[in-house]
Amino acid sequence: MKNFDIEKIKKITNQGNLYYDFDEDIDNARNYAFTNCRKYNSDYQIKGEADRNLILDLLGSYGENFVFKAGFICEFGFNFHVGNHVSIGNNFKLIDCNEVSIGDNVQIGNNVGIFTSKHAENPQYRADHWVKDLPITIGNNVVIEDDVVIGGGVTIGDNVVVERNSVVIKDVPSNSFVTGNPSCIKPLK
Repeated sequence: MKNFDIEKIKKITNQGNLYYDFDEDIDNARNYAFTNCRKYNSDYQIKGEADRNLILDLLGSYGENFVFKAGFICEFGFNFHVGNHVSIGNNFKLIDCNEVSIGDNVQIGNNVGIFTSKHAENPQYRADHWVKDLPITIGNNVVIEDDVVIGGGVTIGDNVVVERNSVVIKDVPSNSFVTGNPSCIKPLK
């Protein structure tokens, strides 16, 4: 049972402005998503399968042939939009307190983290649990290898390969290869 208003939460979190992270509605939405994710992952671990509707029920939208493996964790889910023919590996961590959009024909490896959150720069605001979240957009025909981290406010263009262990905190133009921590962007050959 959902005891929170998705549109109200989006008006707070999706504006790119500082907000109080422990708002009651935000907590309820977060707990709902965590409960569904925990149930899905527990069933998968115990039975080798789980009711994928536990996760799909959370998502803002998803296309055809969307596959994800065990270990899926999200903050809300309703800000997560996935295109067609998307494959997400094990232990995918998603902080989707703002929109996260993934295009078509995208492969995401194991242990990838996509995080929209940015903590307040002011130490007192940080101590008082104020944050802001910036959207993330991933284009079409993208490969994100294992152990990659993508930060808030990033747009990754089409036809991009993000090499394993990269940390992406800046926009990536289409037809690029990304490697390193911090990431280095090179044109694809």
